[in-house]
Amino acid sequence: MNRHFRWAASQRRPSRPALRQIAAWLALVPGLLFLIAPAHAFSFSKKSKTEESSSNKAGRRTESAFDEAIAKIKAGDYAGSIPLLQKSLAANPSNADALSELGHSLRKVGRLDESLQSYQKALALNPKHLNAAEYLGELYLEMKRPDLARKELEVLTALCPSGCEPRSELEEQIAAYRPQ
Repeated sequence: MNRHFRWAASQRRPSRPALRQIAAWLALVPGLLFLIAPAHAFSFSKKSKTEESSSNKAGRRTESAFDEAIAKIKAGDYAGSIPLLQKSLAANPSNADALSELGHSLRKVGRLDESLQSYQKALALNPKHLNAAEYLGELYLEMKRPDLARKELEVLTALCPSGCEPRSELEEQIAAYRPQ
């Protein structure tokens, strides 16, 4: 028997539960190191530092334009949000959120055909985009197409069967709809 693994008579041998507890703690060490280590230590990107900083700046500018547009939308300045959303989309044309909000703003200023195109693009990129589906349903009501609005409500019902804000808002809009 290997003498390195024998316990001396004077030493107290740890119990099995204690050994299991030590092993469990040792198993956590790699995970803890991963959480503590800085994120750049695990970066496998091939971009140079200048490429990263320029892309980060561009990303921040478009995020900034998007954030400014959202602030304008919340303030009711739909016309003012349109160029900001277009700027954001110029940098990232596959941003379904920006497309949905652009459609919303276009709808609010009366540009219904362009609004329809924006919603359709947003839903083509992300068919589960709740706001785009809700806003498209509202657009259909404005276009006097409650049948299509109900189809969007069916989509929202399938996406959030236990209920969600976009679904309940579209339900209210459809219930209040009176053709003129």
